Amino acid sequence: MLRFRARALWAHAAVIFAVGAPLLKQLEAQDTVPIAHGLPPMEIHGFIQVYYRTGDPLTKDGYRLRKGDLKFSGQVSPNIRWRVGFDAAKVLQLTKTSAPINDTLALLDVALDQRTRILQDAALTWIPNRYLAVDIGQQIVPLSLEGTISTSKVETVERTMFIVERSRATGLGDVRDIGVSANGTLPQGLEYHIGMFNETGESAGTIDPNDQKSIIGRIVYHPAFFRHVSIGGSGGFEGGARLSRRERGGTEVEFRNPLVTLRAETMAARDGDLRRLGWYTLGALRPTADLQFVARFDAWDKDRTHETSLIDAYERQVSVGVSRLIDGTSAKIAFNIVRQTFPNVNNVTDGTFALIAFQGLW
Repeated sequence: MLRFRARALWAHAAVIFAVGAPLLKQLEAQDTVPIAHGLPPMEIHGFIQVYYRTGDPLTKDGYRLRKGDLKFSGQVSPNIRWRVGFDAAKVLQLTKTSAPINDTLALLDVALDQRTRILQDAALTWIPNRYLAVDIGQQIVPLSLEGTISTSKVETVERTMFIVERSRATGLGDVRDIGVSANGTLPQGLEYHIGMFNETGESAGTIDPNDQKSIIGRIVYHPAFFRHVSIGGSGGFEGGARLSRRERGGTEVEFRNPLVTLRAETMAARDGDLRRLGWYTLGALRPTADLQFVARFDAWDKDRTHETSLIDAYERQVSVGVSRLIDGTSAKIAFNIVRQTFPNVNNVTDGTFALIAFQGLW
């Protein structure tokens, strides 16, 4: 009996291998996976970035799983597409509500911070013609150039500080919210992105906490007489009471060809009484298709009205680095040296640290 079962298992394994191996080879050669007969294929893409940070006097040395994206997309009809994306590297956080009771700070409520959920994009895209695409759902808000570039294409290991630093309010780019946006490029070289969202990125994954809506847009001009150049700006506005008012305004200019990238951006923001300002300039050189050198000067004032500690200090960073594609694929290793200074406060230590990153895109 046992011999018969063993032979049956081996027979099943042989059949599975004989049928499955060619099928797996066929799927590996494709970028899509068939779902069912009569339905369009589903595309699956992913991105992983891991880096090691060392030498930073404000952060302990260690590894960080920076990104663990998995994206699915496909077609509902010839003019409607769908997409859903997840970032498995995100860490869930809690929001706490407390109040003083008898000279003691008491915890009143604890809730999950919906912005830290792994769900990234969840949207439908309607494409009625070649000049218009309408996105409906949770999506990246059209704020700043670098804030709309995918992480795999950012020249440095970390994005600019006005996007990365989120200790107060929310980042000024690379943030998501729920809403509707219109996107496209006109024949005259004018690229546009304009949308209405619940908030400016601080309410992703939740219902709108107030009646006001945020209008956020980005306009870029690509002149035909000056190839590889783009000039534009982005901004956003949400009205309401003084403490809930949100304003954004930024400029951008870029020259990019296969050999060189030169880019500069500014971004100013108002969140209630908080005023913030960030800007950077970046240059990247690609002597070969696999090799890139980069340098960036970055300035970030997270509170323009105060200058007392790390919470509100004006910070500057100078970054230099090199990255190389591995085996001519989309896998990349990158090395950055960053010098950070706080010129207006004395109780914060300046420092130099290194970032060593490994990432793969498929």
